[in-house]
Amino acid sequence: IDRTIKKIQEGIQLFDDIWHKLHNTHTQNLKERFQGELKTEIKKLQRMRDQIKTWQGMSDVRDKRSIDEARRNIEAKMEQFKACEREAKIKTFSKIGLSLPTKEDPE
Repeated sequence: IDRTIKKIQEGIQLFDDIWHKLHNTHTQNLKERFQGELKTEIKKLQRMRDQIKTWQGMSDVRDKRSIDEARRNIEAKMEQFKACEREAKIKTFSKIGLSLPTKEDPE
């Protein structure tokens, strides 16, 4: 259990690093690559979350505080990724895309 929680913390740290890289880049190719990396990282975290769910159902595990906290952290990252994915799917010339404030090119 402790090993999995440590992997979850490392995965969340990696997710945050990729998240910051994604939001600091301006080229479309890099954004797509970072979104792909985010997707693979969130899938790893989701697998660990499923493992945590089974542990929460077991009566053998005594201290469930750390498990609950890890699960909440993973679910927060899942929500963050969902928002990022929704933002990426907005087409530039759609009604929604046109109603958004224009993003200025840094050049």
